[in-house]
Amino acid sequence: MPKKTKEELISQILELINTNDNKKIDFNPNYIEYFEEDELIEIRDILLGKKESNKTPSKELIDDIFDNCS
Repeated sequence: MPKKTKEELISQILELINTNDNKKIDFNPNYIEYFEEDELIEIRDILLGKKESNKTPSKELIDDIFDNCS
């Protein structure tokens, strides 16, 4: 699989975080720019796994993911 660019990964992460059009999770999107590509891949993969087990990500889930990757 070709390596995703940082911009593509950020876009995927933002889509996974805001999966419900009626409920947006607010956070500073500029914060995500500071992560390296391998960290963004890890964040995306965690979100994909959580999406399968929990269809509505919570603020606590997002905080936990960022805490574990930083």
